[in-house]
Amino acid sequence: MLDRQRSRAARFRTRPRPALLLAAFGAACASACSSAATGSGTSASDASAAVDAGAPKTRDSGGDTRRDATRAGDSGSDAGRETGSAPRDAATDAPDAGSCPPAAGSLILYAIPPPSAMDWSTPNTLLNTAAASSLAGSSLVSSGAAVMSHEIGHVNLELDCGGTSIPLTGQTGGGEEWVSGADGIGILFRDYPGSLNEMTDSIGDNADTVADIAARQASGKLTRIKFVVNQQMCQRLADFHAQYVTTQAYTHYDALMRPRRFQGAGCAIFGAGVVDVGGLLRRSLVTPAWARTMFVGSARFANNGGVNAYYEYGSELVTRDKSGVDWIWPAGVTVPASQLDVIVMESSMMDTWTGPEDTPFSISGVTLAGPMASAVPFTIYDPQLVAAWAEQVWSEATANGSAVSLEATWTADTVKAVHEITYDAHCVMPQTIPFASDNDDLFKDSDAP
Repeated sequence: MLDRQRSRAARFRTRPRPALLLAAFGAACASACSSAATGSGTSASDASAAVDAGAPKTRDSGGDTRRDATRAGDSGSDAGRETGSAPRDAATDAPDAGSCPPAAGSLILYAIPPPSAMDWSTPNTLLNTAAASSLAGSSLVSSGAAVMSHEIGHVNLELDCGGTSIPLTGQTGGGEEWVSGADGIGILFRDYPGSLNEMTDSIGDNADTVADIAARQASGKLTRIKFVVNQQMCQRLADFHAQYVTTQAYTHYDALMRPRRFQGAGCAIFGAGVVDVGGLLRRSLVTPAWARTMFVGSARFANNGGVNAYYEYGSELVTRDKSGVDWIWPAGVTVPASQLDVIVMESSMMDTWTGPEDTPFSISGVTLAGPMASAVPFTIYDPQLVAAWAEQVWSEATANGSAVSLEATWTADTVKAVHEITYDAHCVMPQTIPFASDNDDLFKDSDAP
């Protein structure tokens, strides 16, 4: 059993497989179909219309709105995802403004950026920078600065609350990427075998994960994001983790899925999802800061390696366009994908995410309007953005004593060789809506009606 575990872990740590890198990127998502195609409750057949962008706009220190920070095709100037926005008054989130539950523990996200920066400008730049990051990851492991190369980055987390804790963990997975070799960006849409880092059997990599975090904290190759929380929050987060395990949602490493709906996730959305189910930060602010969003044209993906001529519906089929309008794929509607077209990565067509080659989807009983007629909306949480955001907050908090970002006040510290930012959220009471009853629009607060 142990040999098998080591063999599997070594395969993910050291093999420079761009296909695996792209597939793993794709797995930053979560979950199931909801009853409506948009947060406003329209029917699936009507969901082709754009959803009005209802997410509150916050302004960075330069006065520009953040809503365009993750526009499609933007390679993502990570440093440009600024802090700023009015601080959240945690005391007002307590049952009484004058009463505040005592601190009971802490939630820590370990944001691990890719060994070298990824460029999301086009599918081709993504592939090429993923390959370069794979080589850099191997060097990182060889030097002893890390145990796992995490070519595309990773997000681990742990909750330290005594009897209601979550062990060091994270969503991981992969394997069988070879079947997507001719599928282009379809490699991001496939459902891969998944597991949690905490698992100690043949599908997990617990020992390697513990060793990797220790090595990175000694070498400075991660950033810590810490939330001080009360006992009610501890219980809410632990209950979510327990249900995620019980439902075996972790077995789906899938870019199109949302973890709080228990259909799977990738590493970054799993970490963001734990923060979200607690209501520690507003999702309408977190998504623009931590995620990439785009349209993927119909000619850019196929499903030659799959059983069906489609990809399953997932709740990450959402995007915000350059004008600030949100587009949501119809709930429960699968994504058509050819099983005959061979898509060659590094071809000129893959120099753009959409183009004239894209043809309209044909879906019985569904009319898709606007850009969704021939392109799929897609949002993916990116460890590179999470880490870059945290480092920027750390720099501002170090210079000024504290920093305000995502409506929270953060302080800065250094733990061993790594930077840590802390939000004292012990007065924040946990979100109370059912885990799977969040708003369909990732750019709106999860508990928005």
